[in-house]
Amino acid sequence: MSTKKILWIIAARSGSKSIPNKNVKLLGGHHLIGYRIKSAFKTKFTKDVWVSTDSVSYAEISKNYGAVVPFIRPELLATDDASSVDVILHAMDFAEKNNLKYDYIGLLEPTSPFVDCQILNDAITLLDSNHNASAIIATRESKPNSIFVQKDSKFLDHLSQKLKSISTVGRQSFDKEVTPSGGFYISKWNDFIKNKTFYSDKTLNFLVDDLSGLEIDEPIDWQFAEFILEKKLFDIKKIF
Repeated sequence: MSTKKILWIIAARSGSKSIPNKNVKLLGGHHLIGYRIKSAFKTKFTKDVWVSTDSVSYAEISKNYGAVVPFIRPELLATDDASSVDVILHAMDFAEKNNLKYDYIGLLEPTSPFVDCQILNDAITLLDSNHNASAIIATRESKPNSIFVQKDSKFLDHLSQKLKSISTVGRQSFDKEVTPSGGFYISKWNDFIKNKTFYSDKTLNFLVDDLSGLEIDEPIDWQFAEFILEKKLFDIKKIF
């Protein structure tokens, strides 16, 4: 195993409005947060897996999957306005105050259950092998292409002008565009301390497929995740 070490932070705030208690809801017989915890433990570097949560019950569920819950997240970091950056910095500060040393920091959100350890390992390997890179983020192909998008308004005036400028609207006519999928965010430790963000001009793009790129935000996303498992489109044994 590599001598390098990564701290995985799984951010699991309670109080989801779209899907009540989403982060600990059962999917395929397992709590949603369990998918991320188990995948993190199977990654290649020496690792610690922490859950940052404001909920005592979420903490107990997380511990049952083997994760460490070193603190209950302060109320200030448990509001709708709290940023993931602040959550990460809080955990990093806790680690450093306890003399824990890491080479990498990784953020995993429970809402992307189908990102398995092989994807995480490939991302870590790519970041570790690129000395100029500071971070790596999971992305998925953006659909539709931004040429088909305009701000909401009464008339599709800007969209019409853009479409007049092109001769064909086939998918192959446009450059591929990507958007963050929420699957993972990994940074070199010192670079995150310096930049206070996973995003910079030295952040690597890691494109995942549509299945791995599923992000559960709304009830229809949850229903799709259940469909994926029901139809065995994803092998749950990759996780558990």
